[in-house]
Amino acid sequence: MTGEVLAGRYRLERELGRGGMATVFLAMDERLSRPVALKRMHPGGGAGRAERFRREAELAASLKHPNVLEIHDYGEDETHGPFLVCEWVRGEDLRTLAGRLAPVPPEAAVVLAWELARALAAAHARGIVHRDVKPDNVLVAAGGPLKLADFGLAALEDQERLTSTGAVTGSLPYMAPERIDTGAFSPASDVYAVGIILFELLTGTTPHAGRGAAHLIAEVMTRDAPSLTERVPGVPAPLAALVARCLAREPGDRPENGAALDTELAELLTRLVGPPAEVAREFFLAPEACVTRWRRARFERLLEEGRGLLARGEGSRAARVLNAALALEPGSAEVMALLRERPRRRGWKAVAAGAALVAGVAVAWRPWESAPVRDASPTPVVVGGTPRVDVAGTSGGDGTALPRPVEVTGAPSGAATAIPAGSAASTTVPASERGPSPGGGRPPRSEPLSVEAKPPVRPSEPEPPRALPTVEPARHATLRVTARPWAEVFVNGESRGYTPRVRELSLPAGTYRLRFANPLCDAVEQEVTLAPGETVSRDVVLVVRKAELFIQAPEGARVFVDGRELGTAPLAGPVAVEHGRHTVTARQAGAPPLQREVDVVAGRRAEVALEVTP
Repeated sequence: MTGEVLAGRYRLERELGRGGMATVFLAMDERLSRPVALKRMHPGGGAGRAERFRREAELAASLKHPNVLEIHDYGEDETHGPFLVCEWVRGEDLRTLAGRLAPVPPEAAVVLAWELARALAAAHARGIVHRDVKPDNVLVAAGGPLKLADFGLAALEDQERLTSTGAVTGSLPYMAPERIDTGAFSPASDVYAVGIILFELLTGTTPHAGRGAAHLIAEVMTRDAPSLTERVPGVPAPLAALVARCLAREPGDRPENGAALDTELAELLTRLVGPPAEVAREFFLAPEACVTRWRRARFERLLEEGRGLLARGEGSRAARVLNAALALEPGSAEVMALLRERPRRRGWKAVAAGAALVAGVAVAWRPWESAPVRDASPTPVVVGGTPRVDVAGTSGGDGTALPRPVEVTGAPSGAATAIPAGSAASTTVPASERGPSPGGGRPPRSEPLSVEAKPPVRPSEPEPPRALPTVEPARHATLRVTARPWAEVFVNGESRGYTPRVRELSLPAGTYRLRFANPLCDAVEQEVTLAPGETVSRDVVLVVRKAELFIQAPEGARVFVDGRELGTAPLAGPVAVEHGRHTVTARQAGAPPLQREVDVVAGRRAEVALEVTP
């Protein structure tokens, strides 16, 4: 490919990257003598892919903003097909930058998110929703600024919300719940993606990262994002609150659009560091130096907070905060000395035992995934990418019961100190003071436990056996429902919500009339009989209705829809087409083809006129 010239103007020099739809080359614009990035579509893929490629050029070229990648040219090569020419950014994508700077301090994360919000503000002001905001589509030039790229999935805000198959395109980890649920999109969908990126910059992982796509979808649709303050102790409370609002499951609970997010991030950045424009300029000129300075300042804040918590006897919280400090400066002598201080209260004896466990802990932070811990000391807990040594607790970082403990020497007299394998440090106590075993009903204690020896308790007289309560057999049944595409679920005429948010219904035993409705599809009705204690599943596929398209074209012209010939104008009647966007073409001998694009809605009629412009 090196040396090849496209459209008589762009000489390809080397490949920069390759994706599923196109390959990006560094090229030389021989007409203007400047380097450019040339994105060439792979051969094949049909008219739909070529249309997406053209739309990317059209929408991106309509935006002129320092934080949006500039489009220079669009054309078609006779041999290789469509290509897109844009400015060449000498730098790296956001994912690479974050990996190099990790752990990313809050100040740097806010700078990056603010620049990204400014790009979205420009797009949203023109009614354009990007729909694929993710670190790979954000470029950071050496010396700045940040640039939002890849508008291949972008769409105008007033376009229809559902594709012809009900499928939704985009990157699942950054996709808002409403896009997964119904395919709907709005500027608030892009704001949600910025919230995911902020969470990922600060913690090293996305909020709902888990066991595959199905688990991820279920988590996004049914559970709120984890608290940022729980994952990253010491993160500024206003930043944690803003990220939580960006990740709200309801679009109306998020900042409305890029402009609103830009305003909030600018105010936050001013309070944290200083004027946004000056801070951003300084950061992009020397990101490593800024991150080192901000990281040290945050370390000092965490250290001071840890001292205060220990002084108040809050050992568990102090351990979390000091572990966050260790993530910033592994092996810090200041943190070690603080944890080794002799406790001044009886309830702190567990802290003294736990302090010995912290020595030698080194943190191997791996951005964008949960971070492992080097095995230099008894095993700490890894929570959200940050190692944790729980000094005074009796449960793991996620609140679950502890697994089998491993004994550790050097325990105070009168008690045995133990570290559960793979969990936080804890102190075992006599059975008379412990709660039930891990399988029992009461959760483990969260307060520090005393380790002083207790006198033996004399057994009391056995109580007479109590009669067990009578348990009535289950009279309810479980109905599991899935629908493709989404549907509103009615039971005996009463709405129970929308799939996939509604997955399981508990109903009394009996017979029910079910109705699955989507305004773009033919409704499906079923009857189901449920027995007590039974679980019944219903998996429904709805058929998207056809749309009717009336086509007006010059008499005698051959009429095509998406490249398929329908006949000669005038056509006998409307044409049944799938829901979505279509390209209508009329061809006459000796005349240039007439072409228009039209969006049609399932179950409705639409008209398109192909006429010669005078």
